[in-house]
Amino acid sequence: MLTRLVAPLCASALLASCADIPCPEGTALDPMTRMCARIDGGQGQADIGAGDAGLPDAHQDDTGPRDLGWDAGPCGMPCTGGQRCNETSGECVDCLSDGHCGDATPVCDTSTGTCVGCVDGTDCTATGRPFCVGTQCVGCRTNTDCPVSTPVCSPTTHTCGPCTARTDCNGRATAPACNTTTGACTLCDAPNESADCGGLRCFDQVSCTQCRAMTVAVDCQSPMAARCNATGTCAACTSNADCGHISGRNRCDAGTCVECTVATESADCGTTSCNPATRTCTTTDRFSRQQCQSCVADNECIQAGGTFRCIPMHYQGVPRGGYCMRATPGCVPPFTVGITSPSVSGAPSATYCGIDQNLASCEAVRGLLQSRQCPGGSAFECMADGARCETVGVAANRCTYSCSAPDACLEIGAGASCNAGYCGS
Repeated sequence: MLTRLVAPLCASALLASCADIPCPEGTALDPMTRMCARIDGGQGQADIGAGDAGLPDAHQDDTGPRDLGWDAGPCGMPCTGGQRCNETSGECVDCLSDGHCGDATPVCDTSTGTCVGCVDGTDCTATGRPFCVGTQCVGCRTNTDCPVSTPVCSPTTHTCGPCTARTDCNGRATAPACNTTTGACTLCDAPNESADCGGLRCFDQVSCTQCRAMTVAVDCQSPMAARCNATGTCAACTSNADCGHISGRNRCDAGTCVECTVATESADCGTTSCNPATRTCTTTDRFSRQQCQSCVADNECIQAGGTFRCIPMHYQGVPRGGYCMRATPGCVPPFTVGITSPSVSGAPSATYCGIDQNLASCEAVRGLLQSRQCPGGSAFECMADGARCETVGVAANRCTYSCSAPDACLEIGAGASCNAGYCGS
């Protein structure tokens, strides 16, 4: 680079001033010597001037002919238009740090010396624009940057928007389906119900449930939960209509689909009874069971000469089930022991004409009433708890039972006595 003094140009005395002659390009007029001197672009190299003469100079003084006393610095001529000198590259640039940039482009890209929106993601702190793409903070780079509510990243605007097809939700394990109405990725859709829900139902494209809410509840096959409620969960029935799809249990009773109820057994079971415990129809005709015969419902007991109900009975403390017994008054042998109990069909507690349940069962009593035989002489042949095989009156090998008093035995006949501890002795 040339740094020597330019020859004087004021050789003619006819010139009013040296300023009348322009200095060559790259030089300027020294106001003290009235001579053109080169503007030094030495970028840190020594001037060839005699000193600064009080003017600012980026470089060290030297000896020799005077120059202007200053040079253009690393960038040549001073930077204009608000630019700044990058002393490393020797170029005028827009910025050297973020402080040189404005609000619209607040970050200085020091590699180019330009103000930009961002250099990397750490520059993006505004809500909704956390990613740096190019030199701008944007809402997303790919679909995976977007929430399930707006799952698709626009490749042009880099903003998250709605899905329009299931493929837009690819890669979202917990939301593989697209709800085209809301534009959100969801857990399931009806066409892919099996894959999405593993045997459950897709409810409203939002969740996998036991059943499709508020529809025909074909998915709810439990009698205790036959109705599909508003949340897609199988629940207790509230009307007979909720039980229409449960085979053989088309009546709703207290939240359960049943075959019958005591109140509706005529319509539900025809001539047979409804078991109140299981709420199913039996094979026993109503009003067909005699006193001390087994039963499961009050309406199975014959109503002859009194009120008969089905009450729970025991033998030596062990439950035996229900038996038809007459409510007091009107007790006659062998049914002279009072038993107080509610009925199996829910009738309030009352006193009934019963037997001594520590000595015999109803089957043993009825064995004597029916004159059953035990030809081999074994009580086992009587097939009744508490039964005995004895001589009753004059008849050998007859079924009877133990007694503690005559009124525990038959009212009349050979079985009416209790002399040797059993009826008929």
